[in-house]
Amino acid sequence: MKKLILRFIIFILILFIILLILSRILLPKNNTDEAGMNNSRAMKILGEESGTVDMIVYGDSEAYASIIPLQLWNDYGYTSFVCATSGQTLPDSCRIAYDTLKNQNPKIVILEADTIYLSSEISVPVSRVLYEILPIMEYHNRWKSLSLNDFIGKIEHTGRDSNKGYYYLSKEEPADDSRYMEESDEIERIPRLNKVYVKLLKNYCELKGAEFAIVSVPSVNNWNYKRHNALKQFAEEEGIEFIDLNEKKDEIQIDWSKETADKGDHVNYPGAKKVTKYLGEWLNKKNILENHKEDINYNFWKEDLNIIISTGNYY
Repeated sequence: MKKLILRFIIFILILFIILLILSRILLPKNNTDEAGMNNSRAMKILGEESGTVDMIVYGDSEAYASIIPLQLWNDYGYTSFVCATSGQTLPDSCRIAYDTLKNQNPKIVILEADTIYLSSEISVPVSRVLYEILPIMEYHNRWKSLSLNDFIGKIEHTGRDSNKGYYYLSKEEPADDSRYMEESDEIERIPRLNKVYVKLLKNYCELKGAEFAIVSVPSVNNWNYKRHNALKQFAEEEGIEFIDLNEKKDEIQIDWSKETADKGDHVNYPGAKKVTKYLGEWLNKKNILENHKEDINYNFWKEDLNIIISTGNYY
């Protein structure tokens, strides 16, 4: 019996070592789509200089269509990155935060509120631990596209996004905002599991020394007063600052006849400029971020701004 147990233990150890070796091979060696990196849009932050991003935003497409980091840089010298992905759920946000906070020490982390109402799975915390120990669990399908570099190359994150995660939308498709944010006492319940994930993300960000806040960006299609009431109540219970930009129609003044790209789902660039302007003023009042414009160590931000200006799309 003892010999059988010993053989089993030896088998498990050998299998574990083999999986570790295969994980090293299958793990993407760069933070790009071409290298096979999952969530490469968000993972472009890994190409930023370590410790240079003072604000990080997690969330779905509402976030990356609404917040313009280079505008915050241009106006205030603040450094930020939008680590948002299409349809990003809270488990996704937690996983991406775990990976992206390894080389950054933001002073504030923002979660865009639409994500809180997307469906989540309970298995993700366990899978995150497995993926961290054995990346083969996440990247097992990469065997089809392996190259010599995967066997002998070192890991380096050269993929960068001069837009810092913002996705430029110029299209105009008017929205019907006649019933947008009609006041109500009703509450649209937040899924219980999603509350757990928000708490996990908040605790992890605070453990890393970052203030945690929730922001709901303007969206006719995705937000209403029922969600506002529910999230306001939850945020107060958990001691989380919650800023609902949908509620601030008079201050931000989105023109839904021309400042949305898709009939009220996402704001387009002119709308995003207004959203970012409000966020910049809010951050400036909080006085927790530093102006890095005169710091030569941040000259690459000036270079990225010039790259975007040269495209002729904006600024």
